[in-house]
Amino acid sequence: MKFKTGLVLSGGGTRGFAHIGALQALEEAGIQVDVISGTSVGSIVGALYADGHSPTQMLELFRQNKVIQLTRLSLFSNGILSLSGLKKKLNKYIRARTFEELKRPLFVTITNIHRGEVEYVHEGPLADMIVASATIPILFSPVRINQELYIDGAVIDNFPVKPIRQLCEKIIGINIMPHSRIQKIRGIRDVAMRTFQLYVYAMNRNSSAECDLLIEPMDIAGFGYLGSKRGMEMYRLGYDAAKKQLDTFKNW
Repeated sequence: MKFKTGLVLSGGGTRGFAHIGALQALEEAGIQVDVISGTSVGSIVGALYADGHSPTQMLELFRQNKVIQLTRLSLFSNGILSLSGLKKKLNKYIRARTFEELKRPLFVTITNIHRGEVEYVHEGPLADMIVASATIPILFSPVRINQELYIDGAVIDNFPVKPIRQLCEKIIGINIMPHSRIQKIRGIRDVAMRTFQLYVYAMNRNSSAECDLLIEPMDIAGFGYLGSKRGMEMYRLGYDAAKKQLDTFKNW
């Protein structure tokens, strides 16, 4: 094994506030992370953490930078919006320009549209790969890298344990898209959202089983993926879920 402890961060849009809360609890418990793997918002949080930002600093950045401020209208393209604003913010707040310059190793999950394959990137230029990993298809325009088009890694692997499982003695996974029962379906929007959730759950099951410590804030199922008004509530859910699990694993 190359690393003692690996951290896996799932996708889930602005539910990423919960990732930050869970990381705060891990830090308070004195747990050191040696390598990180992330998809979508998990890659954003992972990059900030790998760059040396504390959970407190990340929380402030997330509260300051709402999703709508990171996007711009992209007519006549392959998506309604582009994430050009996200790249600018990443270059502003992340000191590293390449994966190699990060303080911790990071694996970012992206989906290659042309080949229909998932890729786990851990070297080379950083910002474009993170933006690609967070590019929700149809909503956002694909990112072109070396003549190939890329979208959200969550399309194929929303909980990327695979690239680091064999590299680590132990894996901590934070899944902000857990399986849970919902009480009401109020229309086609809810049906579409629920279908997506069930698809992701089915895709995540094997990865979840590979984690030595799995943190899932179950009550987050009632939150959307693009709204940040309830960010502090999601942060608290992630923090509380991590504290509960850490109380169970006293000898971590």
